[in-house]
Amino acid sequence: MKKFVTVVIVMLVSCVSYIEARFSDYRGVWASDDAEAVITDSVCIFWTKTDSTMQATLEVPSEGILHKTIFAKGGKVSFPENVRPLDIVLSKNRLVVDGRTLVKVEDIETVAPYEMKECKSKYDVGDCLQQWRLGVDYGTDGNVVYCEVNTNRHMMVYMVNQAMVYIRAAATRNNSNGTLFFQNIRMMKNSNTGEYTMAVEPHNLAAARNDLEIDNSQFQPDKCTFTPDGGIYWSLISFEPDRILINGCGETYHVDRPLGSDDRCEWIKFVPYGNERLTIR
Repeated sequence: MKKFVTVVIVMLVSCVSYIEARFSDYRGVWASDDAEAVITDSVCIFWTKTDSTMQATLEVPSEGILHKTIFAKGGKVSFPENVRPLDIVLSKNRLVVDGRTLVKVEDIETVAPYEMKECKSKYDVGDCLQQWRLGVDYGTDGNVVYCEVNTNRHMMVYMVNQAMVYIRAAATRNNSNGTLFFQNIRMMKNSNTGEYTMAVEPHNLAAARNDLEIDNSQFQPDKCTFTPDGGIYWSLISFEPDRILINGCGETYHVDRPLGSDDRCEWIKFVPYGNERLTIR
């Protein structure tokens, strides 16, 4: 999966240099038990669940990207052509998106490109895994639509191509032994493996809002570990100043230190764990 995503990123159209202002007032990760949204200055990904379908919408106004995916029972996936922009309003410290009311679970602060720390010892691994992933990437190439938003506490992907639809939201936590990854929303149709999944955690708001608790005994350098509650432990293999290798369940994930402004469409401020200050307007 990671190798494929890397290839897609290389293919995509370069990020634009200007930002769509209308999202700035709504920055953050927002959630309810049947919906979730991540919003930066330029991007919104919005997931919803109904009785019989799961739906996700990606909107990047500055790139002219407005794409919707609907999963239905029986393995059916559709992409409506006449998609209208998301209706987003703030109401009494809640975000209402297309009629769904969500609570903010994480602040996001976008910033100018900055120099990220080098990984000089194992004590740096946790901060570097968290910091190096931060930011926003998006673009299109023909029928390929891709967006990745990584915040201090969440990892989001919206990817559609001919072979695969992979759309997910996940909570994450890092330390010197690796990454704990907890996927609370998953929409996957993979023509190569035959997988078809449309799933959201029953208590999605709590899953998105609560801090993950790491059990260091679950990290195993020669494999990843799946826990009964749905967590996945990606264990540290090795580190260098500009690269960390972790075990990604069948393949090695490379997490590289961004080295220039072109490495991200948007840059997100690094907030060490324990220093979060959730602001509800």
